[in-house]
Order: sequence, then structure tokens, then C-alpha cells
Amino acid sequence: SSRPVVRPSWALLCPVRAAAWRSGTVVLAAMVLVEEIEEEEQPKENKAPAKTEGNKKGEGAVKLKKGFLESNSEPLYPPEGSSEGFVAPETKKAHAEHKMNQDLNKSMNKGAENNNNIERPSWYTKEWPKDCQYNAPGCHLHEMEASGHKSDIHREMVRGERWKEGMEPGIKSIRLSFMQATDEDMAVLVEHLKGNKDVTELDLSHNHIKDTGVQKLVGALAAGAAPELKELRIYNNDFGDLGKVMLTQGLKVMRKKLEIVWEEPSWMKAAKEAKKPQEEGASAEGASAEGASAE
Repeated sequence: SSRPVVRPSWALLCPVRAAAWRSGTVVLAAMVLVEEIEEEEQPKENKAPAKTEGNKKGEGAVKLKKGFLESNSEPLYPPEGSSEGFVAPETKKAHAEHKMNQDLNKSMNKGAENNNNIERPSWYTKEWPKDCQYNAPGCHLHEMEASGHKSDIHREMVRGERWKEGMEPGIKSIRLSFMQATDEDMAVLVEHLKGNKDVTELDLSHNHIKDTGVQKLVGALAAGAAPELKELRIYNNDFGDLGKVMLTQGLKVMRKKLEIVWEEPSWMKAAKEAKKPQEEGASAEGASAEGASAE
């Protein structure tokens, strides 16, 4: 019986040995097993470049000598200044308004300074205005003082012919000075100013308007009442620091084109100062005349 021919595996790889095997020739070959050992790649060390004198001092760096500004013939910046320091007008305006709002809040929310040196409780919150909130001990909240008419006769006297003329439709200049007007009258005046596009001048000087009346007036004007109003005269009244803040830092921000005269004009102060010597001389003469008649 024929035995199957078994071809060794190396015959597939080496044609010479395969041919010798077929012819029956015994080939004694020393088979050497060669192992290829891959050399392990050792990590390359990142050697930093040696520091040179140029690297230490900075290559291409400009050397500044002492006193270079004095010896420099050309100016450091052009006449218009450095471009890096330019601030747009819109940015300046925004910063100014932000500062005004901060000063306004600081002035209106005075409350108790340092909380009257009373230790604040653990449930005190800082989200509300500084030192002026309902849960802050030592902060005494009270309503603002308000002026009013002492009698119905006084009210009728204030709201007489001049008042009625100022309340007529189409009037551009409302002059209500020296009328003894009070905060009570401001409520009526505010209603007249709402939607009034005719009035351009409002004179409320030399009256008895306090902080409450100023608050009513400022609130209405800030909300858009009398949009064409150009000048407001409200000096020589009875309002305090709070009313002053509302006029100069509150209304001034909301109505930038409105001229607010809250302080007595300089020419009026000068006229009063000039009259003082005459009044003092007249009173002295009167006193001497009374003394002579008594003798």
C-alpha cells in the first residue's frame, strides 16, 4: 500500500531543500534558529538647549538706558496721545452715570451709620441697601415730613387767581413763586403736568415745599410728565438733604436736558448782601429816634 507523502513544512519555505528531499538525498543541515531581537527604543532625553548669554538677556531686546526720555529728541507719544489709552465718549458717559447712581444710592440709603455700633444678627442680609432695611436693628424708619395748609382759607388763598392762570391749558410758563405753596399743592400740580406738552418753564421758588413735595414732583417728571420742560426753579423752599439729592442726582440723571435751579442764584445773594448795611443803618436810626423821643 502506498503511504502518503508527507511534505515537511520547511519544504514550503526553502526551494533548494525541497528539491533535495524529492530526490532522496539526505541533506544534513544545521538549522540555526536565529532570533531577531528588536532593540528596545530608549526614550530620547529632551535636552534643553544650553542657555546662552543671548537667551538670558533676551534676544533682540531693546536696551533702555537711564535718562533716555530726557535725551530723546522725539516725543514718546504723538500729539493725540497713545492709542492704547483712548477711551470712547460712550464709555466715559457710562462710567459717569454709574458713579452718579452709586452716589445717589449712597446718599439716599444712609440709614444708621455703622448700625449705631449695634452688632448685626446672624439673619442679617446684605442684599438690601446699605444699613437701611427692615431687619437691621438701629435703622429707624420714619415717614418724610410734609407741609400742608393750616386751614381751608389758606388753601383757597394759595389757589387763587395766579394759581388758576398757571393751570390754564396752553400756558408755557407756570410761575407760582411767593405763593406759600405746600406739598399738598404739589399733588394737584403733578396731575396738571402729566401729558402737558406746552409748559417749558416752571417756577416754584420761595414756597414751603418739603422733601415729600419734591419726591412727588421728581417722580412725575422722571416718569415723563411735562416732556418739553426746559427749566425748573425750586430754590428757597423747605426741603432738606434728601430733596437736594433727588433733584441733583436723581432728576438730573433722568432728565439731562432739564435745567434745575435748586439753589438761590448768585445775583440774588449779592443783592441781599448789598441791602444788609442799609437795613442795619435804618434800624440803628430807628432805635436812636425812639431813644430821643423817650427822653
